[in-house]
Amino acid sequence: MLCKKYANVYKLLVGRVTTNIADSLFYMAVLWYFKETGHSPFMVAVLLTVTSGIDMVSFGLGPLIDRISMKKLLNYSTIIQAAISAAVVGALQLGQGGIGADAMVLIFYTASTVLSTIIYPAETKLLPLFVAEKDMLHFNGLFQVTYGVLDLVLDGFATFLIATTSISMTVVISGVIFALALLTYGRLQINALAKDVLESEEYFTGSYWKDLRIGWQTLKDEKNILELILPLCVVNFFYGIFDVGLPYFGQNYVHDSAIGYGGLLMASSLGGIAGAFLVQHFKLGKKSMELFIAICFVGAGVFRLLVPLTAGLSVLLILLNSAVSSLWLTMMNTDFEALVQVSFSSAVLGRIETINDSILSVMIPLGTMAGGLVVDRLGSISTQYIYGVTLLLAAVYYLGVVRHKAKKQKESAWH
Repeated sequence: MLCKKYANVYKLLVGRVTTNIADSLFYMAVLWYFKETGHSPFMVAVLLTVTSGIDMVSFGLGPLIDRISMKKLLNYSTIIQAAISAAVVGALQLGQGGIGADAMVLIFYTASTVLSTIIYPAETKLLPLFVAEKDMLHFNGLFQVTYGVLDLVLDGFATFLIATTSISMTVVISGVIFALALLTYGRLQINALAKDVLESEEYFTGSYWKDLRIGWQTLKDEKNILELILPLCVVNFFYGIFDVGLPYFGQNYVHDSAIGYGGLLMASSLGGIAGAFLVQHFKLGKKSMELFIAICFVGAGVFRLLVPLTAGLSVLLILLNSAVSSLWLTMMNTDFEALVQVSFSSAVLGRIETINDSILSVMIPLGTMAGGLVVDRLGSISTQYIYGVTLLLAAVYYLGVVRHKAKKQKESAWH
């Protein structure tokens, strides 16, 4: 009964999983092509810059995501990605590592990344149409568990596939998996009521630029969400500093090799998966979601500070505290995603999601640039303290916001 009731959600999940697998194989194959075949650190850097750059300007895709039919958007995007995989194989076979082949592969990779940037918000805006508000955390948590498990195994699987077959064969397999995703998206059923919500004329003008402004204005008018996003920008900046310091911290305090860094990443991944499992058991309304964000920041901050505080005591404690901090952060991110989904109409959610992604993405590269200076002058352990304190300050801010809103509501009730 449950499976039948939420059949569209599970189809969406399967589509997202297959798309994620195909994306990862495609990305790793292209990365490995530039790293090993082309022996070009510059092209690897360009590849990473393209990925982060598209995230930062993804807000420009929002009006397209909201205007185009969801099934057509998912189907056509996936068809084109499968075709791009075939085109990359052709470029690899014909170009044989020349400059022309490099340019073509980079262009195709950029196009595929743009399509992925379209697909993921499109899937996110569909979920509220298939799920009741009280179940939003459960299903967002289910999606996060799936992504977490995939992230643990996909990079290793992709490199194994490249090593045992070839870069071209890995790209071919990614194209086949994109085709499987297409079969799943084609079976989604969007009823008349959902279509009415998606096509609400309130959020559309017929002009791309006006529709884009409506997205920004809608976000601005929903002050509850705006009050939450802006501090997240600050947190992301300091996350960038933390991220730069992590491999140095791992080598200095966990293990004096790459194993130290890998252990911290593995602990964080496992903690994230545990958090995604745990958050599924909460059934929170919109007001409770805001308070839960503050609670999660407290937990994440406390355990992040315990990481450097226990650095001289036990490696196991370092890994455990890292995992628990990641657990709280994953629950916070999942809760925030659900809060955004229940706060806006699905008709404008594509614009809201891409605007949020752009705002939040731009801060991490700025933080990573500052991170090099922090590590050089203050040492890697300082990045752990800085990030932990930032998380706790974010918690104080959010608790203040929740308390202020409760006070205003109480005053309004008296009047």
